[in-house]
Amino acid sequence: MKKNYTKKHKSLVLFTFLLIGLASYAQDVHFTFANAKNTNSEGNNYYEVDVMMQAINSTESFKLGSGQLYFTYNTAAFGENINANSSFEVTYEDDYICGQGIDLASSIKIYGGFTTNDNTASRVSWAFSQTFSSSTFAEENVSEISTKLCHVKIKYTDVSEDAMFMFESGNSYTDQFFTACGLEDGGAAATADCTAEPGIQLVNDSFENGGSTLSTKNLESFPSLSLYPNPMSSLLRISLEVGVFEKIIIYDSNGKIIFHKNTNLPELLINVDHFSQGTYILKIISSEGTSIRKILKD
Repeated sequence: MKKNYTKKHKSLVLFTFLLIGLASYAQDVHFTFANAKNTNSEGNNYYEVDVMMQAINSTESFKLGSGQLYFTYNTAAFGENINANSSFEVTYEDDYICGQGIDLASSIKIYGGFTTNDNTASRVSWAFSQTFSSSTFAEENVSEISTKLCHVKIKYTDVSEDAMFMFESGNSYTDQFFTACGLEDGGAAATADCTAEPGIQLVNDSFENGGSTLSTKNLESFPSLSLYPNPMSSLLRISLEVGVFEKIIIYDSNGKIIFHKNTNLPELLINVDHFSQGTYILKIISSEGTSIRKILKD
């Protein structure tokens, strides 16, 4: 009996140790957009934006391994199946995480296996993996500082429509990133053996879409505009001292229109009591111009 108890006790201690070890590698990562703009080249109109990544909630810096992101978009602006129609491009210069070399001066890149697929007519996925081992990283490349992961470029089919490019963040699309695989002491040019030395899955990732929006005039430049409160709880009041509103649109985090109203009034009171807690995009078209603002629901 004593011998069996000892074995069970040792097994419990080992299991507990493993759990503690795994927990210490848990990472909270956050994805945002930055530098959204419209461009024109050879007669075609494009939407471009940087995808940003950072560690949050006191998570320590780490080396990034493989990953996959899902994006939804407005088909009225870009058409359907943008990858199949050669309208979607992801690039990564040297100053992007996915453009990183095996050392600071090398043209040999750590990451490869870049793959893009249309999941639905209005959703596209993009993935990458390591070519070289963890030991080839000059340093940790994900930290609390928001850093450019990749650059997205999409060709418009109708540039007059809203871009509405966002992360897909439902349960099936989260926790798709891993820490770097391979031995830490594998050498300066070792290939990644992710089967024998796998990375650890990153959990608790979060997404913010506000940086993907475009506007022809910033709301802060509307001296006559009042937007209150933000964050909102049950009512949202918007008003203009000069001019009138023409159209008010509110989108949810998936790009779906949940409120739409044509008006010629200088003030509007919107009931948001039935909105779920989260982030929304408010688009205002008025005699003053057009602008987009991120709003929050408590």
